Amino acid sequence: MYLHKKFDSFLNNDIHSGKVSNILHRPITIQRYYFNKMIGDRIANIIVLLPIFIVGVIYLILVRQTNINLISGILFIISLTFTAVLWFLFSFIIGCLAFWFENLFFVLLVKDVLISLLAGYYFPLSILPDFWKKVVNLLPFKYFGNYPVNIILGNQPINNWIENTIIELGWMFVLYIVLLVVIKKGLKRYADIMG
Repeated sequence: MYLHKKFDSFLNNDIHSGKVSNILHRPITIQRYYFNKMIGDRIANIIVLLPIFIVGVIYLILVRQTNINLISGILFIISLTFTAVLWFLFSFIIGCLAFWFENLFFVLLVKDVLISLLAGYYFPLSILPDFWKKVVNLLPFKYFGNYPVNIILGNQPINNWIENTIIELGWMFVLYIVLLVVIKKGLKRYADIMG
């Protein structure tokens, strides 16, 4: 999906190559630097993928596979924007583990597999047993894949959208606080090691 650039991998490489030292000398925070980089990448992706997306939506409307309307389109765009921010926060926190670990390969691999399972990439989350559906619905991972797809397909009533958006905003807040703590401790460790 266009949202899921591996910023954790970039951050891991930048920390271990020393590039983070150059970023720290800029007049913006490290998280702002990577967030702006994400926005630039997303805009480029949108420009490239928008024609394909429009053709796909027109096809779905013509074969009556979805009931896309202006409201569901707006809700989808809002959700996708929040998903991009949520993904960035999660990915950045994982990438910050490189301040403590020399190699994040296994961590990144496990993260990719878990997210693929819990975001609904391999199978729709609706087929899970009720207990696991409740657990997955409380976690932020469904917002990375299953949830935006359900919005554009018209499978999310407006009251569910509002409830899920509140949960998603809550996760964004929690992950932002975690990011601030992790980056503060990580940069302190980086400064101690680098001298």
